[in-house]
Amino acid sequence: MGILATPARRRTAAAFTFTAFTLATAVSGASAASASAAARHPSTPNPDSAVIQTVSSAAQRATQSYWTRAAMKSATPLAVAEPQKGSSQSGSPGPPPKTPHPTPFNGVPTVGALFMTNGLKRHFCTASVVNSLTADLVLTAAHCVYGSSPATHIEFVPGYHDGLQPYGAWPVQTVTVASGWQKSHNPDLDFAFLRVSPPSGTYLPIQLVTGGLWLGIKQGYVHPIYVIGYNDTGDQPLGCATHSFRFEALQMQFYCAAYWNGTSGGPWITGYNASNGTGTVIGVIGGYEEGGLVPWSSYSTYFGQATLKLFLQAQAQQSGG
Repeated sequence: MGILATPARRRTAAAFTFTAFTLATAVSGASAASASAAARHPSTPNPDSAVIQTVSSAAQRATQSYWTRAAMKSATPLAVAEPQKGSSQSGSPGPPPKTPHPTPFNGVPTVGALFMTNGLKRHFCTASVVNSLTADLVLTAAHCVYGSSPATHIEFVPGYHDGLQPYGAWPVQTVTVASGWQKSHNPDLDFAFLRVSPPSGTYLPIQLVTGGLWLGIKQGYVHPIYVIGYNDTGDQPLGCATHSFRFEALQMQFYCAAYWNGTSGGPWITGYNASNGTGTVIGVIGGYEEGGLVPWSSYSTYFGQATLKLFLQAQAQQSGG
């Protein structure tokens, strides 16, 4: 594994205390706003209970040994339900006029490639660091880490590009999904929170190394957004400036050409700061048809009370060993 680079956003203890206080205030405010928000989104389901998969310390060490640079290079994108995203569909219309195109770039510290195995197959998705009181949580799509059973050898590489690991490789120690996702793969619950462990060479939690995105709960459907995802075509992530809009209750949509398999879990960011990758994440590629069946249209679960509850449950978990 690569040596951890100089932290992109070091914070003092006082700054971290302020971050924790601010997050607690934001979460409290989101909870207090539930009644009025429910009136705007009356179909919001009741919050779901968490299903938590704990990865032992020994398994985490095995994960770090497993994901060599060559293994990462050989990983393939986790495909959506058949037909795969981007495959030709008889009678399928082309993208709407003025659909934006993504741009490859070297990435940002808050977003990275998420590697995992399903049986003997190596795959990747996209994930992002979210600000939390524990400073060690990563957000992705539930279908990336929990299919018929939990994925194995899950490791997050923030800022991954061209085979490089500028901020190290972080093994996952807990996977938290909603019970409704585990039971029936409810597309309205296609999000997951992962707790990650520091790689060799650092004791800092990931948020203090990379910075993080604020979790946006009940922010509405319509926003200018910047979406980042790891495609199946090339060694760099793609960034796309576009707009989100409502697809149906509890599902959002955006248009951007050439978002193929592998971009699942990619964050939808409002208030994006290109210099450090910060902002507020209001969705992840997933949801309807696990992200969509054409490369120019992608979807996300609408982040509401169920998302907030799962985040709080993931934050409250003590690390396993």
